[in-house]
Amino acid sequence: MEVDVLAFGPHPDDAEMGCGGLLIKLKKLGYKTGIIDLTRGELSSNGSLEIREKETQAASDVLELDIRENLELQDGNIANDPENRNKIIDVLRKYKPDMLLIPFYKDRHPDHENAHKLIKDSVFISGLVKYERALKSYRPDVILNYMLHFEFKPSFITDITEVFEKKVEAVTAYKSQFFSSAEKEVITHISTKTFKDILHNRSNYFGLKINASYGEPYFINSSIRINNPIKFFDYVRY
Repeated sequence: MEVDVLAFGPHPDDAEMGCGGLLIKLKKLGYKTGIIDLTRGELSSNGSLEIREKETQAASDVLELDIRENLELQDGNIANDPENRNKIIDVLRKYKPDMLLIPFYKDRHPDHENAHKLIKDSVFISGLVKYERALKSYRPDVILNYMLHFEFKPSFITDITEVFEKKVEAVTAYKSQFFSSAEKEVITHISTKTFKDILHNRSNYFGLKINASYGEPYFINSSIRINNPIKFFDYVRY
């Protein structure tokens, strides 16, 4: 199966937080969507791998994904080596996505930063005709960076007002990780109500910047072409 948009998450739950709204919007528009988790999140302070797998499936159902895979890289040590690059290259050549959603290059968690570099390098190598694998060369044209902990200046913000509650449902499917009634062995940064409020308030903050209730920010390294500025900026008119 080929997909239109493929999100990469260093750990299960990262894609839900960073680009869950866009994934739901694109699915509603008829595009095929998927997530590739790099690790199983085995170093998570709370929960277990079995619980995390059930939570991941629940979140995937909310997002209505067409595909989801886990590459089982080492949590806490996402290495940019040939073995890991080949795993990502095989995924890219298998699903041939038009657009990738990946973590921003700077973040609080080293896995997030290392994942960005690993994916970026793999995308380039995947497009080399003479780099031989089981499948032929392929390189997606569009790579969008989504926001996790580090707040960057976005290239654009997408309106997720209509799907915001669905995004929240997907994120909170990870009850062992985030603020919930589930018992926690360790109180972590992401398991506090403060972090839950941050996710909500950030979406509201970026939404207000585009005259919407909730927004999701993205960064792209290339310039954005606008053919009809008058039509494009309709959203700024009250």
